[in-house]
Amino acid sequence: MSLIYSFIKVFFRFALKCYFRRIEIVGVENVPKDSPLLITPNHQNAFLDAFLVGAFAPTELHFLTRSDVFKWWSMPVMKLFNMIPVYRIRDGYSRLSKNEAIFKACEEIFARKKSVLMFAEGDHGEHHYLRPITKGAARLALQSQISIEGDIKVLPVGLNYFDHQAACGKVMIVFGEPIPVSEFVPQYKEHNGKGLNTMKDRITEAMKSTLIIPEKTEDYELVRRTVFRRKNEPLSFSKLRNIQPKDQIEITVKQSHHIFARILNPIPFMVIRKVLAGVDDVVFHSSLKFAIGLIFFPLWWLGVFFAIKLSLEIITALTVVLIMIFTLFASYKWLK
Repeated sequence: MSLIYSFIKVFFRFALKCYFRRIEIVGVENVPKDSPLLITPNHQNAFLDAFLVGAFAPTELHFLTRSDVFKWWSMPVMKLFNMIPVYRIRDGYSRLSKNEAIFKACEEIFARKKSVLMFAEGDHGEHHYLRPITKGAARLALQSQISIEGDIKVLPVGLNYFDHQAACGKVMIVFGEPIPVSEFVPQYKEHNGKGLNTMKDRITEAMKSTLIIPEKTEDYELVRRTVFRRKNEPLSFSKLRNIQPKDQIEITVKQSHHIFARILNPIPFMVIRKVLAGVDDVVFHSSLKFAIGLIFFPLWWLGVFFAIKLSLEIITALTVVLIMIFTLFASYKWLK
């Protein structure tokens, strides 16, 4: 793991722990230490999903990312974050052929015993259950396994958000049991289609095992409202999966503790409101809150500090900024 990547990883781990009230990691012992991995998380949020897995997976990752976010001005950042473009049908059939080169690049990564992250569902969606996955992950795993000598494993990861949009909620990251790709190679060589579908079905079941709500049912909404409640946050993964839905759920009136945080930090909150108002896809909202907050809160605090320091003592400026920071964390992370 390079020094730059290690620094980025530590930075985002700290930042994410500030944004979420609680991050719980389950099954980290399932992550093989010396094997190339194809990591397949579910995709319930936007780029926040990649940040979470990248920050808390105990290995360096390369991220397969939709090609439309690769612009000339963003390429240095994309390279710094180990991001690799992947082309989808919606990007145009003529561009799908470029994925052959991308697959070759992934094979080289696997050959170096490094890991690749690929969102097997293909796109994001604000649902706690697993949506149908594409054949892309199975195809990449099988083709790469045939091309290299090492034993590739598919590692399912479940991202379980208690609230998809609210800041300072809880998220549970579950690392499932790895799947040896070599077991599926003989069938794939004999009949590509059958081998691909068998591998895809195995990945699907493994990913479901990492989710609190594995699949959509008729009473999904009732189950969701029953399970993902503040009082259930201390429960273990297995207990959360076994909670039975209730026909009647007690409704609690949410008391806002955020008014003082918003009064003392008006500019960052105003920017967040303005940006979110122009984004129709709510799946992006939490990711944007995180990204905007990561930039504008420190800038706001720094600006206030120097503005006060111009006319008052440095201790006064520092005290005011510390009160702003404390009020923000007290209202969003600590108060119930």
